[in-house]
Amino acid sequence: DDDDDDDDDGGCPAPAPARTNENSTTDADRKSDEFVSNPIRSGLRTMLAGKASMEDSVLASMLVATILENDAVDGHVLETLDVFSTFETSLAAYLQRDLAEVHGADVHPPSLNALARGMETCSMVGMMLAERLLHHRFSSCDIEELRDSTRDPFDRYFQTSEWIAALDASLSYFAAYSRTLSQSKNVGDLFAEFTEMEIRRRYAQDAEETHLHPDHHDDIAWVCHLHNFFPSNLIDDAKSLIIDGEDNHPAAGSSNEIEAAKFAIRITLHLRCLKKCIEEFRERCSSIVDPRSNRWYDQDDCVSFRTTQKADDAILVIGGIQTTRLPRVGTDIDLRGRTFFRGSLPTKASPRMTSFRKGTNSNTVSDLAIVIDPSEVYVTRPKRGDPNRCTVLAAIPLRTVVASATEGALLHVAIRRQENVAATQNENNIVKNGKMTLRFESNATSLVVKECLDNYCSAYRSRIASEIDDMLQKLMSEGSQPKSPDPENQEEWADFQGA
Repeated sequence: DDDDDDDDDGGCPAPAPARTNENSTTDADRKSDEFVSNPIRSGLRTMLAGKASMEDSVLASMLVATILENDAVDGHVLETLDVFSTFETSLAAYLQRDLAEVHGADVHPPSLNALARGMETCSMVGMMLAERLLHHRFSSCDIEELRDSTRDPFDRYFQTSEWIAALDASLSYFAAYSRTLSQSKNVGDLFAEFTEMEIRRRYAQDAEETHLHPDHHDDIAWVCHLHNFFPSNLIDDAKSLIIDGEDNHPAAGSSNEIEAAKFAIRITLHLRCLKKCIEEFRERCSSIVDPRSNRWYDQDDCVSFRTTQKADDAILVIGGIQTTRLPRVGTDIDLRGRTFFRGSLPTKASPRMTSFRKGTNSNTVSDLAIVIDPSEVYVTRPKRGDPNRCTVLAAIPLRTVVASATEGALLHVAIRRQENVAATQNENNIVKNGKMTLRFESNATSLVVKECLDNYCSAYRSRIASEIDDMLQKLMSEGSQPKSPDPENQEEWADFQGA
């Protein structure tokens, strides 16, 4: 292999000699790059392993990703250049680096934002490389034999791959790191807010997925498109090509812990999404196959990782994502079985409060019913003739409620991200500049409403914190489980790999 593997390759082990068939291969045919020093490949391996600067690692991942995306570079070329095994080793080493050592190795260590960008780009290159490797091996197999088999021919690769093992270990590490920061007093309740922000940055409504089920027109599909994180997308990004001084100097003081929490959440969610896509591929290939199934007929599809990961229940709950649309302004809701209070807007002087008992009518347009649900707050107006039916004037997700305070009979509610609040534009703007003010019949009633709202908000935050902790613990346990390859697959995988 390379003559300078000990130094230029950053300590990476030398790749195994290429497999040869003694019956069909002559000495002349064996002539390959194992006898030729390749400093360019050695340099790329060094950068992909994180042995150079952070900027070099990102640029190297952009270059390699561009090569892997080029269909003109087929699997035989990549195998001849020994890209599969050696680059996988380097990318696995990158995922398992000691971050404390990275920060302490330089007088001006890279910022957490730069580290996150490097982790995202290099991990995506690892997935692209695994896909090209599996496709190359698959294209050399007997398709008819695969069609008749119910076993997963790629199982042995996933059991022995250095990069897959590094992905699991890295995900477990960052999940544990995130959980430690979530319990820090400097982070506190901000951790849940940071997690929600990162989920909403990664996941978005998908129109195609939403319209797959026309019978459920109110259901909304949220997905993460991993192709948005492909390194090749950074080719036109000036920040990735030019060293930003501010980006390379982390903030000082207690804010380091807050920035570390954002960094840990970002990487944990990214690696989790990456692993979900790989697990989907494994499940697709290892599923029990009916003889009439066409699992192996479309080669390009069956040996491709789907880069669209649909949000699961944990992501939906933690991100506060509404998969069912909130009642639109102007629609009716039923008050039965719900917690609600009588009130009005503060713009009307001395409003006449009316009862919502059955059989009574509301004669004042400012009379309102404030409904507090476990996940939303509704400001409604009772319908005439039916005390149990109300028209929605504003729908406010409970996660957007920051705080509340009373001022006599008035209740002030601070709301973040007003764009997520559906409200009427009349009625003197129920929600204005991130604040909602309501009037109740007495100071005592206002205090009762505030206490009820605070209790619901506290219960909601506790539920989200519990969901986050459960998710992180699950990721930690999955990554810590040792792999136990099936010895029966050893010979079968060797034949598949050498095909």
